[in-house]
Amino acid sequence: MKKNSLLSMFLVLIICLILAACSDDKPNEETEQTGEEQTETDSNNTDTSNENTQQESEDGTATEEKDEETSNDEYVEHQLGLKIGETGTVVSSPDKLKYEVTLNEVSYRDELENVPSHGNTFVVVDVTVKNVDDRTFDATDIFEPSLRAVASDEYKVPIGSEMIQGISDIQMIEGELTPSDTKTGNYVFRIEKADNYNFAFGIESDQITTRAEWEFSEGEVK
Repeated sequence: MKKNSLLSMFLVLIICLILAACSDDKPNEETEQTGEEQTETDSNNTDTSNENTQQESEDGTATEEKDEETSNDEYVEHQLGLKIGETGTVVSSPDKLKYEVTLNEVSYRDELENVPSHGNTFVVVDVTVKNVDDRTFDATDIFEPSLRAVASDEYKVPIGSEMIQGISDIQMIEGELTPSDTKTGNYVFRIEKADNYNFAFGIESDQITTRAEWEFSEGEVK
């Protein structure tokens, strides 16, 4: 009887030890599992943070590009009533090439080599063109200017380059203009003498984004 009692107590002790061991293992498993979940969460948070940073950078770049594009496309008002020596901005259509034109001086010529006057006077207009665009363009892309007597509604176009090419004291505006580059040259017109004139890059009826017009009197013509 005593022997059976001892055996029972021994079995109970073994069972208690086993239960205690199982109890110690369970918290470790939970700790390991919690650690793995925390690591995965931290990793996901890091990935999300990187994605947000990258998106913000891309959005910032896109905004800067949009601002630059808006700046380049900013509308320039027509400039009218300019005087000799002043500079006007011209924006051609449809490519919207932008350049500045300075009217340097205007002079009369009674005759030009091998160019008939047809009873009119030659007016030589000296200008400087500066490329203020971010693109290179050719002088042939410059909007063709015109000249009129204020008392008349008719604007005269310049004499074609093929007729004045090679005249020693007439300088043509030709070749490419890179950004910030300038070229100085002449436009020659055949017109009757008048008290006042308008010299214009673009008139109301022209398809031009921004036009510039100068006013000067006969007394200002050399």
